[in-house]
Amino acid sequence: MSRLLEHSLYLKIISLDRRLCKEVEKPLIDILNNMSKRRLHTLLLPNEYLKDLKKQTLLNMFNTMTYIRVLDLSSTTILELPQSIQKLKLLRHLDLSKTEIQRLPDSLCNLYNLQTLKLLGCPWLFELPKDLSKLINLQHLELDDMLWHKITILPPGMGKLTRLRNLHVFHTSSDQEGYGIDELKDMVHLTGTLRITKIENAANNAREAKLNQKERLDKLVLEWSNINRSADAEAAEETMLEELQPHSNLEELQICNYRGTGLPVWMKDGLVQNLVTVSLKHCTKCRVLLLGRLPHLQQLCIKGMQELEDWPEEEFFPSLTSLKISICPKLRKLPSFFPNLRSLKIKNCDSLKALAVTPSLMFLILVDNPALEDWKEASVTFLNSDSQPIGQLRSYVKLLELKIICCPKLSALPDIFAPQKLEISGCELLTALPVPEFSQRLQHLALDACEDGTLVEAIPESSSLYSLVISNISNITSLPTVLPHLPDLQALYIHDCKHLVSLFKEEAAAPPPLEHLNSLKLLSIQSCHELVRLPAEGLGVKLECLMIGCCPNLEYLGPVDVLKRLSSLKDLYIEDCPKLKCLPEEGVPLSLVHLVIQGCPLLMEQCRKEGGGGSDWTKIKDIPDLEIDSTNDHTLALPHESSKPTPSSSSRPWYRHFGCFTGHTSKGKKVVEADPSTSASHGGSEARCSPRFCTLS
Repeated sequence: MSRLLEHSLYLKIISLDRRLCKEVEKPLIDILNNMSKRRLHTLLLPNEYLKDLKKQTLLNMFNTMTYIRVLDLSSTTILELPQSIQKLKLLRHLDLSKTEIQRLPDSLCNLYNLQTLKLLGCPWLFELPKDLSKLINLQHLELDDMLWHKITILPPGMGKLTRLRNLHVFHTSSDQEGYGIDELKDMVHLTGTLRITKIENAANNAREAKLNQKERLDKLVLEWSNINRSADAEAAEETMLEELQPHSNLEELQICNYRGTGLPVWMKDGLVQNLVTVSLKHCTKCRVLLLGRLPHLQQLCIKGMQELEDWPEEEFFPSLTSLKISICPKLRKLPSFFPNLRSLKIKNCDSLKALAVTPSLMFLILVDNPALEDWKEASVTFLNSDSQPIGQLRSYVKLLELKIICCPKLSALPDIFAPQKLEISGCELLTALPVPEFSQRLQHLALDACEDGTLVEAIPESSSLYSLVISNISNITSLPTVLPHLPDLQALYIHDCKHLVSLFKEEAAAPPPLEHLNSLKLLSIQSCHELVRLPAEGLGVKLECLMIGCCPNLEYLGPVDVLKRLSSLKDLYIEDCPKLKCLPEEGVPLSLVHLVIQGCPLLMEQCRKEGGGGSDWTKIKDIPDLEIDSTNDHTLALPHESSKPTPSSSSRPWYRHFGCFTGHTSKGKKVVEADPSTSASHGGSEARCSPRFCTLS
């Protein structure tokens, strides 16, 4: 064995028993001491082995392995490297990934032959050695994206690393030597992403970056600081941006916080025709959007361009599939035609009155556009290479998902479209929904913040609808009778309907509404302040989850067997119903595995265990997962001591991730979030009890 080791060029420690990790150091040192040190070129300590590699061991290794080329110390618990690492003059590859190393010694920068330095997954490393520029042969500096952004300042003189292939971030400075933008001049091998920040510091020499010579870059981010600047400085930025022309191979370009009034000529003249993605963010002085000829452009994001007024009609993007425009209050119109646009989001565009013709559109989000009134519906005829018609397509006929929030001038939905998902909030002129003919693939419908119940009454019959949200609807006292004609409805959310007295109109000839919803699995009723009781006819027999909260006038849940007959019920949440006195007489079904009662003092008194138990204690004592909020300190009681096991998270039903309530109740108790993306814009603690939209996944 020792003879074999003497002639080894390659040593790899593998398949060590995890229990032997603490004892492996001495055998390792013995092996190294018995080897011909000049022959050892590679040492790998892979995975989670050799956890207890101490500093003294590293000292011994560095003193003996002077001919090592590849050293892998990843996944060890080293906190620092000894200065003696500089003895490894021939080292080309050093991997310190997944360690808790906190700093690198300055002597590391004497390893002039080092080509790869891997520092992935080093959470406590916040800076690089100040003399890193000495590593003139370094090609790969592998850092996590977070570390690139966490390091607020790189070592000076990075431009000396002319062979480096990845430099994700470069912060320019005009008053510190070694941080000028000219450092990038000779770094012609850079690949992947390059983000240049504080470009205002390159006012006099932006051309020195020679970005047009970096043909291997895929993504370029040009970012000015978001600070106030003088008029002269803003005028100079147009020249700077012209001088920062990238290579024509570039595929993604971001320009942030630029204060010039126009975009560069190299864009208008089509010198970056390979661009696939363009983002213009907070270019607040640009008035006209001239992107030029970009035949391969697929994604375009325009955000925070406060002075943007015009997007000329001659702009044409045959490959564009995704367009996002937000916070452009002066933008009046769009180019009239986007032939292949699939996804469109427009938000906070106060002056925009009309959309574009988009025959391929599938996903559309419109938020806070007060002047928008025209869908721009049209039929488009497609021609072949001989200019012969080969087909016709109408706008919105492919639309699958539509969300409209606070677009008060929209008076109607598109004439012909059959969505799968439709969400409408705060659009008071909208009074009609797709007719049944175009509702047969509708799966999710959310109606929010309507002034009256007109839209609710317009809910179409649909055999495909499985999720329905009715929230923040004023002036309705009951739900429409159309609900029984939704045979596949699985989830029904009724939130913030403050005038709702009963769930359904009481009509003698009508069948029991909820019992005819044979597929209903989840029913959530929140912040319905006038609601006194649940339907006398009972609830859906297949219900698995029932959530009731913030209903201050709710006095009883229904008939004596209203819960008992729910043989599939697994989860029951009752919160902040102070007038609710007791559970139904026949109790809860045997299927119930999780019960939460909070903020219901009268009900909690009946459900208490102490003092011989309340009148409802016997109804709930066998529930495996029981949470009763204490009337004194609002803390949850421990789960009931039962022989039945508590369900694991993996066995919990599909709807559990929705939660029960959002925000804080009026009593200030924190409760479970239902949808982190929802808005509290309706104001008040009561409004925060329900999500704006809830969507099944």
